[in-house]
Amino acid sequence: MKKVILYIFILLLSTNSKSFSQHKESIDTIMARSMKAAEHYSDVVEEYDAEIYMRMYVETLKKNFFYRYTHLIPNFVLHNRNGDEGVFEVMSDLRFKHPNTYTADIKQLTTTFSQKNLDEMLPSSLVHLNVYNEMSSNERFFMPLREESKKYYRYELKRTFAENGVTFYTISFTPIYKSPKLLEGTVVLEEGTWRVMQFVCEGVDLASEFSIELYMGNTASTNMLPVNAVIHQKFSYLGNIVTNRCLVNIDYRLIQLKENRPKRQIFNISNLYKVRLDSVPLVNDPSFWEKERKIPLQLKERDIIDEFVLQQEQKKQEEQATDTLNKKNNAADWAKSMVMSSRYKFKNTSISYSGIINPFLLSYSSFDGLSYRQKIGVNYELKRQSSIEMKAFVGYLFKRKELLTDLTTAWNYNPTHMGKLSLSVGNGNKTYSSIFLEEVQDSLINSGLKLDDLDFEYYNDYYFRLHNTIEVTNGFTVGTGLDYHIRKAADNKLDNLDTPSSIAMFNTNNDEITKMYRRQKIFAPVVTLTWTPEQYYRFERRQKIYVRSPYPTVKLQFSKGFRGVLGSTSGYNRVELDVSQNIQLDLMKSIHYHIGMGFFSNQKSEYFTDFAFFSKRNFPETWDDGIGGVFNLLDRRFYNASDTYIQNHIMYESPFLILNFVPVISKGVFSERLYLSHLYNPYIRSYTEAGYGIGNKFFNAAVFGSFHKLKFHEIGFKISLNIF
Repeated sequence: MKKVILYIFILLLSTNSKSFSQHKESIDTIMARSMKAAEHYSDVVEEYDAEIYMRMYVETLKKNFFYRYTHLIPNFVLHNRNGDEGVFEVMSDLRFKHPNTYTADIKQLTTTFSQKNLDEMLPSSLVHLNVYNEMSSNERFFMPLREESKKYYRYELKRTFAENGVTFYTISFTPIYKSPKLLEGTVVLEEGTWRVMQFVCEGVDLASEFSIELYMGNTASTNMLPVNAVIHQKFSYLGNIVTNRCLVNIDYRLIQLKENRPKRQIFNISNLYKVRLDSVPLVNDPSFWEKERKIPLQLKERDIIDEFVLQQEQKKQEEQATDTLNKKNNAADWAKSMVMSSRYKFKNTSISYSGIINPFLLSYSSFDGLSYRQKIGVNYELKRQSSIEMKAFVGYLFKRKELLTDLTTAWNYNPTHMGKLSLSVGNGNKTYSSIFLEEVQDSLINSGLKLDDLDFEYYNDYYFRLHNTIEVTNGFTVGTGLDYHIRKAADNKLDNLDTPSSIAMFNTNNDEITKMYRRQKIFAPVVTLTWTPEQYYRFERRQKIYVRSPYPTVKLQFSKGFRGVLGSTSGYNRVELDVSQNIQLDLMKSIHYHIGMGFFSNQKSEYFTDFAFFSKRNFPETWDDGIGGVFNLLDRRFYNASDTYIQNHIMYESPFLILNFVPVISKGVFSERLYLSHLYNPYIRSYTEAGYGIGNKFFNAAVFGSFHKLKFHEIGFKISLNIF
């Protein structure tokens, strides 16, 4: 009996020791080894070629009045306006090249949806999720299996099991912040190789929730790549709820592992995350999809497709009998084009129009008041994908009762090397004489007259610009041009200054006033040199577009005004130097900076009206957020009275700054930003703007405070919409 008891005790002890051995690895050890392996696996595949089958089932659970107009917002949510359910099937060829170049050529598709641009609605970034990277392919999420991102996650060992003599660990990961940048889920790891067997996660977006299930292959060539995926999405917006389920099968035809040999640096990244849908046939033949479909249809999906085919046959019969439906659709399309931006194409000609009552063409500022603008563009394609483009712009400033116009015609004669010749005519904002402003400052102090009572923008500016730009070599472009301005005195309060009392009040010579009111003309050639080392670029067809560089962009511009040429009354030299760069830091953090300086010399004009509008002209384009890179609160009436300037702009962007501690708000915020801008010139001496902003894929917003000589001046807000 004692021997039996002893035997049972030894058996239990051995069993417990075996179980303990399966749990011998602590969570810290497991994660340390898996993260080291992930760093290797993320870089091991050089390229692959695969066929992808994808099927999406969409169901509307709740809808209201706004549901039918969701399609007006590009890339928002896939839904069927004509029903509560829909099915979308697509087959494509996917090619990958290290490190993150994805090119998907859609071969065939079939759908029950009436919505266009279905390729833009595919969850491609979720399908192409590399579980071993620091971030997702679209830099949308922080992946949990890298050392760089572990500070944002908590890990827990949920289960240890063995199959065929191999031990596996199920690890859960949860974010420490409620943020759209972070995921929550589980991962199954194989002991020894520490590769991922299964990856399941969920996350949130602005108006959606999603979950992803990735299953890795079990062959020697596919065990580091996903072969199947299931994606669920739920969109909740304006009282509507739309869900979809996407099933994905990936069949690899070629997998090339990375070799230890030096690689030639390639700056052409044209195919980065690119989906091509050129002349893809819409295949609705059931026999074709029965043969090629990688994942069998569910009963509900088959019913939807059968009903859709029947509806299409009925619709065709109705259209043959009457064109009433087409007339209704045409009327609806016309009404939509009046409200929203629209685009039309006729053979080689495309026309775009902003919409006559588009609410997003309205804007407001304290200086200009309410303004409204209209835009129309015409593009005509020539041979070898060159083109002629014409853009017309008209805007009206209600407060100032001023009409602004611009007509620009551009000949894109060499798109491969960014060769473009452009001609612009129009009128801009009213301008003023900076010298006159300086002369009246002291006089106003004792006059009892407020500076705001005078309108210093008393010249109407009519311009003619002829410019050419060409790329000499990658990253280096040369621009040459000619600017011609005609400025006439405008009707405003300064018309009264020609009275003896007004002249005496300002202590200003009548002859000088008369000179100011003469028609001013400026003839000025311009040369611009721009250089960016190691410039990465992409092609859209044959059009070359600069993307990024690890080095700054240096821009040098020289302009000379010739007095006496074509009646020009101004002679001067203008030199401006700009240095700008976007420095990428770790995990979606970045620093943008822009430094600019300029001066005028050899000035020979009675009253010079071409000093820089720092807030409008020198940096005409903001950074990607639509806010940073310019002076947002700078009053251009008073701060351009100088022939020398230095300006600096810097923006720090991070996914986590302040709001990560406020879960309710952080859920809808992708980025937080800090802004700092500074201007020096001999007149203002020191002007500073500091701001804080937030943003997501739909909008960016920021609040700014301005300081004049380090004394607080005012506060302001700015919002930039990215909906259309």
